[in-house]
Amino acid sequence: MNNLIKSNFKIFFKSIYLSLAFLLFFVLVNAYLIFSIYNLNIHKDAFYFLQYSQRISMIYFVFFTFITYEYLIKSKNENLLECLLVLNKGNLKLYFSKIIVLIIIILIMTLNIIVYNFSVYIGMNIYFEPYLVHIVLNNVLNIFLVSIFAMCLGSVISLYLKRFLAYAVMILLIILISPIFDYVPYILFMGYGINIYPFREILNILPPNLNWDGDLLYGLSIEPYRWNLLSSLISFMSFLLILKLNKKKHKYLNFIAIGLIILSLFNFYGYTKSGSIVKKDYNPKSYVAFDELYYANDIQKEEKVSFKISAYNMNFTINRQLQSNVSIYLDEKKPLSTYKFTLYRNYKIEKILGKNSEILEYKRDGDYFEITNPTNEKLEKITILYSGYSPVFYSNAQGVLLPGCFPYYPIEGYKRIYIKEESRFIPIIRDYNTKFEVTVKSNLNIYSNLQKSNNRFSGEAQELTLIGGFMKEKATKNNVFYELILSKMDKNRFSDINKTLKLYKELLSEPEEFNISNKKIFQSPAALSSKVIGNGTLMFRDHIFVNDLNKKELSLGLIKSTLPQDTKKRKINNVLFYYLEDKDSFTNNVKEWSKNNDPFFEIHSLFFKKINELGEAYVIKSTYKFLKDNNDERDSITFIKNLSN
Repeated sequence: MNNLIKSNFKIFFKSIYLSLAFLLFFVLVNAYLIFSIYNLNIHKDAFYFLQYSQRISMIYFVFFTFITYEYLIKSKNENLLECLLVLNKGNLKLYFSKIIVLIIIILIMTLNIIVYNFSVYIGMNIYFEPYLVHIVLNNVLNIFLVSIFAMCLGSVISLYLKRFLAYAVMILLIILISPIFDYVPYILFMGYGINIYPFREILNILPPNLNWDGDLLYGLSIEPYRWNLLSSLISFMSFLLILKLNKKKHKYLNFIAIGLIILSLFNFYGYTKSGSIVKKDYNPKSYVAFDELYYANDIQKEEKVSFKISAYNMNFTINRQLQSNVSIYLDEKKPLSTYKFTLYRNYKIEKILGKNSEILEYKRDGDYFEITNPTNEKLEKITILYSGYSPVFYSNAQGVLLPGCFPYYPIEGYKRIYIKEESRFIPIIRDYNTKFEVTVKSNLNIYSNLQKSNNRFSGEAQELTLIGGFMKEKATKNNVFYELILSKMDKNRFSDINKTLKLYKELLSEPEEFNISNKKIFQSPAALSSKVIGNGTLMFRDHIFVNDLNKKELSLGLIKSTLPQDTKKRKINNVLFYYLEDKDSFTNNVKEWSKNNDPFFEIHSLFFKKINELGEAYVIKSTYKFLKDNNDERDSITFIKNLSN
């Protein structure tokens, strides 16, 4: 076999066509990677380089599809007879040796990219082992396995099809697999309501999200379903290969062929059970469109309830998605006929049990469910078993982003959770503390606002935050910081931020203290910054999320996040904090908007007019008081028009 492999290496590199094609490929790949290294001087971002390096996955696929076809066709036409005569080997060993040659070349070209990524990892002083593993797995999946599939595809086509048809099929498949083809299902869905995304996804073997802003907590997409898909396709192509070569019907090859088809089906089933993934395209089930399309219709509810939650006992298992067993202890003044809760709609309830483990009836309507009390007694305790995921707030073996402001566990009452005008989630933060006892089973190191002991979290808080991925903990004198490994947080901003918060407290006549001392501080990942009101700045009683803002912006963002999130008051909320953040810009813009009589900016003009009439201090304090008052149900325009001394 060694002699056969050596002979086939010679065949490959003696061919001017094949050797020149490989040389050109090698030079272009390395030139691209060297240019990417040069760009590090601009971006100073190791993750950007990883993202950039994986973009050539498509080039690898195209090259190894065509080069495999040409290599096997050329060998078959010119050297097959010679090899068989000299080495006295059969068809199977000959093809097997050729495939080994191609696998070795693929391995070398994969290691080539890994070396560049490892150099950046060392040069940028990352030194975080999970991220190093992430680099290797990305290259194995996106470069090595994609190239192996290309090799299998080229091999099968060389055996089954003649040249003209072979090239037509290869070109067609390359177009279907290429990111350019993504526009076709998008146009069909948005223009005609025809959804071909499920069929498109079967050929979506290339790494996703490479042209979107990366999530530094999560990294690039290497979820299990992608491994399942490539494994399924490679197994199926290998099955077709053996089927064609096994002309003598060897029993052991028949068993291998059966094993391959079973493996292909098993992996395809795994692919269909993708669970929680991060997919930033226009698929109606993805990060971008899933919630935007759903909440475009006015289907949200708001309803207060006469009970509170005194304690949670939660058991979470996080693998492909979130598996939950949540017991809720109710603080009830009197028995109720029904109990209403909010739980994000994509978490599917399996069953609900009462305090004696009896099954309780319930009705589910999107983000809301209503439990029927079968007796005239207080329920006291209910247990809810559910599973699922959010395309935005992920929960899988690669990363966990479950902020306390998002209803991934049941919240009492009906709450609006999304503002469609801004395509963002509304933070839900209750105004009292409750007890939490939480167990999390995950391969990740999970951080929380609660006290941690192994995989258990406990304490009293408004809400529960769970977060895991490329993040590390760092304790200081007054705070515990949780910062992203790939984007260092400027902690100097927090040194005297309490002074800035105190100034705004006095300006707004806020009776409660604004203070971040002894709070846990989480650096906001991209999803939280872009998909939640507040741009990644949130303040709970025991922890905060912060984005990359200056001291003034951060202080105002934290104060803003403590206000009730009433959508009717959203406009005046934005106007007030825009004015506080940059008075000069606000004043100049209002003068320009007034000239154009743009109705969109009517409220800005009214606010500025009231400041001139009633005085800045009075308008600011009155507006802030209005925003805090849950009992004042006026909308923004009505409030500002009626504002007077």
